[in-house]
Amino acid sequence: MRLAHLAAAIPLAASLCALPATAGAGTFSMQGGYGRDNGHGVEKYEVAARWDDIVQWQLSSRVALALDGEVNVANWRALSSRPSSQLTEFGVSPILRLSYAGEYATPFVEASVGLRVLSHTEIADGHRMGSAFQFADMVGVGVAFGKAQRLAIGYRFQHLSNAGIQEPNPGTNFSIGYVRCRF
Repeated sequence: MRLAHLAAAIPLAASLCALPATAGAGTFSMQGGYGRDNGHGVEKYEVAARWDDIVQWQLSSRVALALDGEVNVANWRALSSRPSSQLTEFGVSPILRLSYAGEYATPFVEASVGLRVLSHTEIADGHRMGSAFQFADMVGVGVAFGKAQRLAIGYRFQHLSNAGIQEPNPGTNFSIGYVRCRF
């Protein structure tokens, strides 16, 4: 079953990777983040490949709305005192980003509904999700620095849930801080 979920995610990730070439735009960046779900005693470390500005709409001389794409891999770890359990998360997300371009700093807000596949469905003292397939809703804020805006830092609130496809569906809420570097 888990292998089937992973197999279903691969074409989604491949299509997202192909978007910059088909849209004729996009800047590649890498992102590293750390998140925590204190309600369930879980932390995660995440690495993401990201394509910024796949499509961009210039709303004014300084305000822009962009569609970005992100493919991520994360490792979850239980924080309990018992022997640690872990799982791996694979994800793909389209991200809408609204930014205000300053001379040396560009603040932005972002939002997304993405897809995730988990390596297994239980972690942290019986915190069990009904399926390995999850939806990932996210809202975040951040700021990019410098004229080329190569470095960005940000915060995201992320909710993972299978939307009631299969019980149990307790959901998981992560607070995530990240650093991104554009190439």
